[in-house]
Amino acid sequence: MLQELVVEGLGVIERAELVLEGGSTALTGETGAGKTLLVAAVGLLMGGPGDTSMIREGVEGARVEGSFTLPPGHPAMEILVERGFIDEEETEGPTEVVLSRTLSLSGSGRVRVNGRMASIPVLAEITSDLIEMAGQHEHGRIGTPASQRKLLDAFAGEDARRTASEVKQAVRAANAAHKTVETLTATEADRDREIARLEEEIAEIERAGLQPGETERLTAEAQRLENAESIAEGLNEATDALTADDGAVDLVKKAEAAVRGIVEGDESLAAQLTRLESAGHELTDVALELSNRLVTPDSETLADVRDRLGAIGRLRRKYGDDETQILAHLERSKEQFSELTEATSTVEEAEQEREAQSEAAREGSTKLSDLRKKAAAKMESEITKLFKELALEGTKFSVALTPVEVGEGGAETVDFQIAAPGESAKPIGKVASGGELSRIALALHLVTSSAEAQTLIFDEVDSGVGGEAARAVGQSLAQLARSSGAQVLVVTHLPQVAAFATSHFRIVKETTGNRTRAKVAVVEGEERVEELSRMLSGLPESERAREHAQELLDLAASSSF
Repeated sequence: MLQELVVEGLGVIERAELVLEGGSTALTGETGAGKTLLVAAVGLLMGGPGDTSMIREGVEGARVEGSFTLPPGHPAMEILVERGFIDEEETEGPTEVVLSRTLSLSGSGRVRVNGRMASIPVLAEITSDLIEMAGQHEHGRIGTPASQRKLLDAFAGEDARRTASEVKQAVRAANAAHKTVETLTATEADRDREIARLEEEIAEIERAGLQPGETERLTAEAQRLENAESIAEGLNEATDALTADDGAVDLVKKAEAAVRGIVEGDESLAAQLTRLESAGHELTDVALELSNRLVTPDSETLADVRDRLGAIGRLRRKYGDDETQILAHLERSKEQFSELTEATSTVEEAEQEREAQSEAAREGSTKLSDLRKKAAAKMESEITKLFKELALEGTKFSVALTPVEVGEGGAETVDFQIAAPGESAKPIGKVASGGELSRIALALHLVTSSAEAQTLIFDEVDSGVGGEAARAVGQSLAQLARSSGAQVLVVTHLPQVAAFATSHFRIVKETTGNRTRAKVAVVEGEERVEELSRMLSGLPESERAREHAQELLDLAASSSF
């Protein structure tokens, strides 16, 4: 779950900090106030495109940071452990993960995961299991065949989910056995060449004696050595000022002696004498510490550090982005080397394993296909019914199952399609607008109640709706948060939707002089009534509007899900 979101220097947002909770949260504000920028900020955390045009005028860069809490067993844990961003023992309880991304006018943006540098693809891989976004500019995962397949299996029930997992594992095992057969039946010359290549890789990496984090440490050491001369000059100058004749230490001692000579005549000076004594000791200690910190320029050591960085850089270009990935490559090479030189399984055994796993995959796929066909018809009916409540009257939902060769996803592709009144069915990602896509995602999550991502963001979910349909959208979002346990964030301009949220943020745009900035604040109690009044009539002080706003809040509070 997204616990905290910090945005700095993005468009009209100077700085915004949102502390979020579970349940459903509404983000409201006037058009152009910055609601879309908050969605764009989350998009950057998801590895989306970012450029200098997004940076606030007058600042050097923009920063987005998100703090997440992951429960044990969350799918993202495997990636985080594998990449070395968290230790495996940390996964036993709730785990905090901090993701950050910066944009710079110089183009040198940075990505960090728990303080460690990472790449945008890695960021996208991690957040794919943390956040799902549906809106005008995001098709979200509901537009991908893999996600549609998972949603259909979730709707079909536990038997389908278990069978899908078994098929996936059987196909992977069959492919692994097939690879073993190919390896074992390769020509002797091919095997020798592969063994020689692996030996070379293993020897090259092992000779380097890499340590995780070594590049970062050596870079800091190189910087220190490069500046050794200027550091030494500064330290010498400071030490001389303290310890030279008539330096600070001597002057303080003279002052101390002068006061000591008169303290018997005025005992009230005893406190000042004590302070002068302490000051003399402190200055002497500082001078000693500064002299101990003297750095001697060492061109040979600097050259060694640079050579070491160059050697690691060559390994990074060949085997991985950092030391952790290079060492992981080493382990994989050792495993392959062992398979080629010490394999005990025979070709016949591997072929038998391949056939057994292939047969298990075929049988499982046949069962899974039957479960999916039954579930697809029921899902079509329930989703189409929900469409009526979500202002998609006349729109039909269908599930197209296309037979394919048995693979990890089974024996068919799954394609969610919609058909507007009088139109033929087409894939949802190609025909749905932002608001429609958000409502389609909402309907899908409502019927499956098994949100894979812990945070669901709906942008423009209420586009083109009003009245009773708007109330249904708001109630459905609150119901989704309760039934799935996911955190639901919705950017909305409709009071009927905002009223059903368990928490509420308002984005306000302010202009001071010639500078415009957006501010984000929690609205509670009377402030929430006022904000809903503004959304209802544009007159937050209107008594009638306030009564209507309170009525909406009372209705939301009394609704049963």
